[in-house]
Amino acid sequence: MTKRKRIVALLVGVLLLAGVVGTFAWLSVTGVLVNEFGFGSVAPSVDETLKDNVKRDVSVKNTGSAPAYLRVAVDIYWQDKDGARLWDEPVAGTDYTIEWGDKGDASATNRPSSWVLASDGFYYWTSSVKPLDKTGVLIKSVSEKKADGKNLVVDISTQAIQSTPDDAVTEAWNCTVKDGVLVSPHGGA
Repeated sequence: MTKRKRIVALLVGVLLLAGVVGTFAWLSVTGVLVNEFGFGSVAPSVDETLKDNVKRDVSVKNTGSAPAYLRVAVDIYWQDKDGARLWDEPVAGTDYTIEWGDKGDASATNRPSSWVLASDGFYYWTSSVKPLDKTGVLIKSVSEKKADGKNLVVDISTQAIQSTPDDAVTEAWNCTVKDGVLVSPHGGA
C-alpha cells in the first residue's frame, strides 16, 4: 500500500470515528425532561392540653405540606348530660374563666404575629404558618366555675388557606396581605 493510500485510509477512519463520537454525544445530550408538579395541602389541627377539666395552651398547627393562613372560631356553650346543646349561654367570669393568649393588634404591639378578632367573629393568625409549624397560644386556659348539671363545651373550629398566591386569601376570606401580614376583614390587623 502506498503512502498516499494509507493517509486517505487514515483520514476516512478519523472521519468515521468523529461521526460516531459526534452522534453518540448528540444522543446523550438530548433527552426528555419531565417536570412533575405536586399538589400542596393545607390541614389545620388544634393543639391543646386538657387536664383536670381545664383546657390550656390552645394553638393551631399546620399539618399540611404548604404554608397557610389560619383562622379559628371559638364557640362556648352548655351541653346537657345527653350531649344536647342548651339554649342558655354561659357567661364569662360567672360560669367560666378564660385567659386569652397572644391576642391583639400585631401592628400596634410591634409583634410579628398575633391572633386578631375580626368583626366576622373569627380569630385570624396574622402571618403565614409553615408546614408542621404552629401559631402562638390563642387561649392560655379556660375552666368551668359552676355547672348545675350542665357541661361547658369550648369548641375550637379551624380553617386554613394556602398563603400563595396572596389573592387566594382575598377570594376566600375577603382578606388582604400587606407586607407579609394578613389584614382581616372588616377591621382587625
